[in-house]
Amino acid sequence: MTSFSNKQAVKTGAIGRRHQRSRKEESEFGLGKKDYVLCPECGSIYFNKSWHRWLSKDVEHFNDDKEIDFELCPACKMVKDKIFEGELVVKFKTESLKSKSDVMNTVKNSNEQAMEKDPMDRILWTEKREDGIHIFTSENQLAVRIGKKLESSFPKSTLEIKHGGEDVTRVYWEY
Repeated sequence: MTSFSNKQAVKTGAIGRRHQRSRKEESEFGLGKKDYVLCPECGSIYFNKSWHRWLSKDVEHFNDDKEIDFELCPACKMVKDKIFEGELVVKFKTESLKSKSDVMNTVKNSNEQAMEKDPMDRILWTEKREDGIHIFTSENQLAVRIGKKLESSFPKSTLEIKHGGEDVTRVYWEY
């Protein structure tokens, strides 16, 4: 039986890596940072290899030996560069202001729930156009989740989901 050191075993393939990073993951997020990073736009903070919402209880995680850098988080960079992964198009057949406000409250609540789980999973921006309200999200799954929530919350509505080849999912919801 051949004896390998741990580094040699991983290089030769005798022992597989715990988590093989995909090329997309490597280029999308880059390597993990050692210091703390604070986003000046949204206030999210990066530590322990992930982004977190800034909460006062997070102060206990900070060490005095690490520096705090200021840099835009990936979601704020997407807003700046006008890049999105999901688009939800909301169309109204009726002009009822009550139903419009109910729909937008549902969208807002879904966004807040997503941000509680992961601050990088959020609505980036909205645009009001002739054909409806366009809501752009940082993750394509969020657009699908909001569309399904609207379909289940509002009977007699229609939902259509189109997955694009370029990692953009478009969700069309009509009420």
